[in-house]
Amino acid sequence: MNARDPWLAKVWSAPDGVHIDVRGLAAPQPLTQILRLVIEVHQGSLASTASTASAIIVHHDRDPVHLYPELLQLGWWAERIDGEPGEVRLRLAPVA
Repeated sequence: MNARDPWLAKVWSAPDGVHIDVRGLAAPQPLTQILRLVIEVHQGSLASTASTASAIIVHHDRDPVHLYPELLQLGWWAERIDGEPGEVRLRLAPVA
């Protein structure tokens, strides 16, 4: 990473949404990286989200308990979905 690339997490698009892998990042980076992506997807400012659903799939190594109230304030929700062993995988989406 350099000063021009503030993404510390790996971010990519897939048919089920935009994925962000924050595993291995030290606090508070997972929280800040996820919230940054939520805001960019919500505003439509992330170019790679143009052809994908508004869902964000988070790959984390722990339950991000501090993320949930922040998501609610932004009008988003989270649900746990199946992931790899030892991984906490979440689907984030705007509240309908």
